[in-house]
Amino acid sequence: MTREHEPTPSDEDHGPPPPDDPPQDHLSDPAEQAAAMDWTPPPPRPRTVTIASTLWICLGSVLGLAMIYSAFGPGQPTLSTGMSTVVVWIGVAVTFIVLAKFMREGSDGARIALTVLGSMFLLGIWPALVVIPAIVLQFRPASNAWFQAVKAGRPRQGRRMP
Repeated sequence: MTREHEPTPSDEDHGPPPPDDPPQDHLSDPAEQAAAMDWTPPPPRPRTVTIASTLWICLGSVLGLAMIYSAFGPGQPTLSTGMSTVVVWIGVAVTFIVLAKFMREGSDGARIALTVLGSMFLLGIWPALVVIPAIVLQFRPASNAWFQAVKAGRPRQGRRMP
């Protein structure tokens, strides 16, 4: 003799099953809706941009670590000696790293800023070994095409709905 399953209190507490398709979030602002419709995802980032941004990050990291070592390393009895110079150079190092991150996201302005800032480092032989390849790679045809595609795919700013 088989016994049918009788509902237990734990079966009744669960309620109805969740819907298969949850409701989609709707944009309430017409400008947000227009911007969402104009946006297209950018193409994949080329290796040239990835390598160039990695070189910039490495340069910023080495520069920052060198400045920290010069401020706190052996033979530095006081921190007041040249501390403002150290702070400025650490700021430059952080700027390299932050701009490189923005460049990886497709910011053409960050690419230009890195070129200008990096060109100031061409006087030294060791920084030039990093700066020259980074600048060349970020302006290769594949890199230029990618930056243009990213710029074209972004939503237009300041556009109003009729």
